[in-house]
Amino acid sequence: MTVTVSRARRWVAVLPAGLALLVAGASPADAHAVLTGSTPVRGAVVADAPSRVVLTFTEEIALTSDAVRVLDPAGRRVDDARPVEAGSGSYAVGLRGRLPRGTYTVAYRVVSADSHPVAGAFTFSVGAPSATSAGAVPAVRDPDSGPVGWAYATARFGAYAGMVLLTGAACFLVVCWPQGRDRNLLRRTVAAGWTALLACTLALLVLRGAYTGSGDLGEVTDVTRLGAVWGTRTGVLFGVRLGLLAAGAVMWIWWQRTAATGATRVALVGGSLLEAALAWTWAGAEHASAGPQTAVAVPVDVVHLLAAGTWIGGLCLLTTALLRLDSVPAEAVARFSRVALVSVGVLVATGLYQSWRQVGSLPALTETRFGLLLLAKSAGVALLLCLGYVSRRGTARLGSGQVSVRMLRRWVATEAVLGVAILAVTTVLTTTKPARSEQAATTSPVVAVVSVEASFDSGGPGGEGRADIVVDPGRVGANAVHVTVTDPSGTLLDVPEIRAALTSSGGIGPLPVPLRRASEGHWTVSGFQVPTPGTWELALTVRTSDIDQITLRRPLDVR
Repeated sequence: MTVTVSRARRWVAVLPAGLALLVAGASPADAHAVLTGSTPVRGAVVADAPSRVVLTFTEEIALTSDAVRVLDPAGRRVDDARPVEAGSGSYAVGLRGRLPRGTYTVAYRVVSADSHPVAGAFTFSVGAPSATSAGAVPAVRDPDSGPVGWAYATARFGAYAGMVLLTGAACFLVVCWPQGRDRNLLRRTVAAGWTALLACTLALLVLRGAYTGSGDLGEVTDVTRLGAVWGTRTGVLFGVRLGLLAAGAVMWIWWQRTAATGATRVALVGGSLLEAALAWTWAGAEHASAGPQTAVAVPVDVVHLLAAGTWIGGLCLLTTALLRLDSVPAEAVARFSRVALVSVGVLVATGLYQSWRQVGSLPALTETRFGLLLLAKSAGVALLLCLGYVSRRGTARLGSGQVSVRMLRRWVATEAVLGVAILAVTTVLTTTKPARSEQAATTSPVVAVVSVEASFDSGGPGGEGRADIVVDPGRVGANAVHVTVTDPSGTLLDVPEIRAALTSSGGIGPLPVPLRRASEGHWTVSGFQVPTPGTWELALTVRTSDIDQITLRRPLDVR
C-alpha cells in the first residue's frame, strides 16, 4: 500500500505552518549579559582617584587582557590589563599610578556566558569633569552588523538548518521507512544535512575570532585569534561538534553496509546519543547556559532541539519524497504521523518554558521591545496555522472541484509571505535584548545617575559660566551630590560660595543640600537623604563675588 504523488499537496500545504511553529517555539538565540553596576558609577565625580574599577554583569563573562580598558582624558590606557573576578558577577581591573584630575573612560568588550559578544563604555571623573580626547570613547560596535556579523548569522542559521535536517532525516529513515524499500533519496538528504552542519560549523569556527573582536574582515585570517578561539568554551564545543560529526559518519557507513540483525536497533540507540550530544553543543554555549535554572534549561533545550529536528526535518524529508518519488509507503506516513504528534507536544512544552525564562513576567511581555516582538510573532504564527488548516481542507476538496487550483496557490502564497514576515521578526528577536535583561538594565544603578547642567551669568565681572550637577545614584535614600563650575572656556571656576536646596512637587522642602568645597570648581556632599521619589526642583545659588550671585532652578527626577 502506497501514498501517491497526488497526496503530496496536503503535506506541502502544512509545511509552512510546521516551520513557523518551530520558529515560534524556539527561544531566542542569545540572552546577552547586561552591565548592572559599576564602581565608580557612570557619570560619578569622585574626590579621590580609585585604585580599581569594578563592573557587575547579569551573568558570567569571559575575561581577556582587553576585556576592560580604562582610558585617561588624553585617551591613554591606565589600567593594568589584568581583569579578575571580584565575586557575585563582578569583575575588577586595577589602575596604574595616581590618576590626575579629569574624566576617564571605561570601555568593555566581553563575551557573555551565552557566547554573545557585548560592548559598551561610560565615563567617571576624578576631582572634576574635563574634556576627553576625540578617540578616547571607542565606538560601541553592534556585533551582528557588518560583513562579519552577517556572515556569522548566516553560518549560525545554516548550522541550525543542517542539524534539523540531519536529525529529522536520520530518524525518519531509521524509524519510519520500511525495510527493503528504496532509500537513495533519503540517504542523500541525510548526507546533505550532515554536510551543511559540518561546513557551517567550520565557518563559525573561522569567523568566531573576528565576530567577538573588532568585527574587521582582516581578523578572519588572523591565526592568533583562531588559536584563542580554541581556548574558549564556544571553541571547545565547536571542536566537540566536529568530533561527533566524524563519529556519526563512521556509524552511518557501518549501518549502511551491515546486514546483521539488530543493526537498526544499534543505529537507533547510537544515533540518538550522538544527536543528543550534538544538541548539547548548542545548549551548553548559548542562551540555555545563562540566566535562571541553567541545570534545567540546558537539558530542556537539548530536548527542544531534538524534537524540532525530528518533526520539521522529518516533514521536510517526507515532503521531498512525496514530490520526487512515484509513491511513498503508507506505513512510513503512519509511523511519522505518530512520531510528529509526540514531537509537537514536546516542542510546545519546552517552548513555553524557554519563553518564560526569557520574558519572566506578564509586564515584561507588554512593556519591553522583546515582549512586543514575541507577541507579534505569536499572532503571526496563529494566523499562519489557520491558513494552513484552511489550505489543507481545500486540498482535500480539490478533487471534487469545490476548490480551484488557482485559489489553492493563492492560499499557499499567502502562507509563504506570512512565513517570511515571521522569520524576519524572529531574526530581529535573536538580536534583541531579552525582556529579563532589558528589565535588569532599566533598574540598574549604572544608568540611574541624574545629571543636569545650567549656564549662568551673575552680572558681575567673571560672572559667566556653567554648573554641572550630578546626583548619584538618583534614587530615594542616600545620594552623593556633585557640582562642578566652569567658565565659558571650560576652565574650572573657583567661586566663593555655592548653596543648594531641593523642593518636591508634593510640597516637601526646601531641603538644604550641605555642599562643601572639595577642590577648585568642585563642590560635593555625600549621604544626602532624598525622602521620596518623584520630581524635585533643585535651586542652586552661585555667588561669584561679594555682591554678585544668581539662583538657578532645574527639575530632578528621583526614582
